[in-house]
Amino acid sequence: MDLIEAVKTRKSIRKFEPEDVDLNLIKKIIEISINSPSGGNAQNWFTYIIKNKDILNKMRSEVEIAYKNVTGKDAPGVYAFFNEAPVVLAVMEKPYAGSLDKILENNDKNKDRNFARKFIVNPGLQGVSSFISHILLVAHNEGLGACWMTGPLIAKPEIENMLGIKSPDNLVALIPVGKPVERQSKSSRTSVEEIIEVIL
Repeated sequence: MDLIEAVKTRKSIRKFEPEDVDLNLIKKIIEISINSPSGGNAQNWFTYIIKNKDILNKMRSEVEIAYKNVTGKDAPGVYAFFNEAPVVLAVMEKPYAGSLDKILENNDKNKDRNFARKFIVNPGLQGVSSFISHILLVAHNEGLGACWMTGPLIAKPEIENMLGIKSPDNLVALIPVGKPVERQSKSSRTSVEEIIEVIL
């Protein structure tokens, strides 16, 4: 499919066929996606490709335990379905500091700009987010479904520990991937006029 069709028809998939997905296809998706932009071309991402069902089930269990501890309620399926996919990508952000970050670190007297740059603008996270968007589009182009998930990160420390992720590296999303059980429709989108302002 062409790029415009891929962008317009991609949707988040939360139900998957049980059949396996070839590891080489997953690697191909990631190989294409590393062409996404990142600050200073840092490419500050890393991906765990998880196919081990025992590990995925343990990750889900940690999510359910953490949710119960925080809310007193059982975790809704929308936060915990990822282990039902044949493959889950755990996408990690590696530290990023550009030349402007170093300038602000050394010269921003009241640290407001430095704080905003690191934690609000957050160019390192923006780069990883671009990488994730590419993964979703390329997976769709290859006939697979996927879903960008941050809900499971209610158990972020537990999942990071399970995967051996240590600070300053930072788990930012889980992406279940598989042959989709298609949703019947795509969620509606906001009118372009509602999200633009033209400044002439």
